[in-house]
Amino acid sequence: MEQYHVCVADDAVEAAEVLREGLELNDYKAYAVHNGTDALEVCRKEPIDLILLDVCMPDLDGYEVCRRLKEDPATKDIVVVFVTVKGEQEDVAYGFQLGASDYITKPYNLPMVMVRVDAALRARETQALLYNQDGSFLDTAYTDTLTGLRNRRFLLERLQEEVEKAHRYDFPVSCVVLDVDEIRAVDAELGPVSLDDLLAEVGMMLRNYSRTYDVLARYDGAKFAVVLPHTPLEQAKTYVSKLLKEVDGVTFSDPCSPTAARLSAGITCAKNGVAYGAEYVLGEAMRGLLHAKSLPGERVVARDLGSEE
Repeated sequence: MEQYHVCVADDAVEAAEVLREGLELNDYKAYAVHNGTDALEVCRKEPIDLILLDVCMPDLDGYEVCRRLKEDPATKDIVVVFVTVKGEQEDVAYGFQLGASDYITKPYNLPMVMVRVDAALRARETQALLYNQDGSFLDTAYTDTLTGLRNRRFLLERLQEEVEKAHRYDFPVSCVVLDVDEIRAVDAELGPVSLDDLLAEVGMMLRNYSRTYDVLARYDGAKFAVVLPHTPLEQAKTYVSKLLKEVDGVTFSDPCSPTAARLSAGITCAKNGVAYGAEYVLGEAMRGLLHAKSLPGERVVARDLGSEE
């Protein structure tokens, strides 16, 4: 059985030793360091799989260590789990934005830390199985072969994870459903581009306008869905507005069949600790989409689920 290597970075020597010993007892190879510079050095020299990272450390704080790890091709795949007293909503959101996989606030329960470490490493292994070295997907069970985006199955699994995280850490998560519901040929004689080609280009545009940690999926037919972690409703509306204007103004690229398209969108946001299942959040976004289709102008309907409290 493969032994995982874990680095513990905490300027409190006793706390670092407690975590290191706990990891060793659970069959991990563990290293303990007490400042940001040493954390980076260990991660570059040893085959580290995961780092338990305190925020408040001398020389380099944990956020800076995480940023440097994720910017370096040699260390970008190391799983980062923050373990820190800085537990305010903005601290947690910032940690996830930097690329962390989990965020544990002190004081913690040691067995629960071991559970979270195991879950984070298993998630990394599952993710690795989905990609070739060039970034293309290996597992068609989670892939839409036309657009290269995730499919409905993967979307629901990841949306459930993000909704649960939003509830646990008290930050917002938004879900967007988009539909290509108006397609017209720019040249009536040439006719429109094929629907498959148009959907592939919309998928490419979604990738260009989204963050690396957003979840992009082709839901079904001409519908797409996007999960936007750490994104309140107003930011989600801005994202969608920019995307819709871009699609409205684009003539899709096939010169033999220049085509214009429009999108409609439904948006939901769960925030402030409101706990919903993925099916409900997605269903409310779909209801918004159906309403949006009947609107003139910018066809977007947004709903804040937190307002139900």
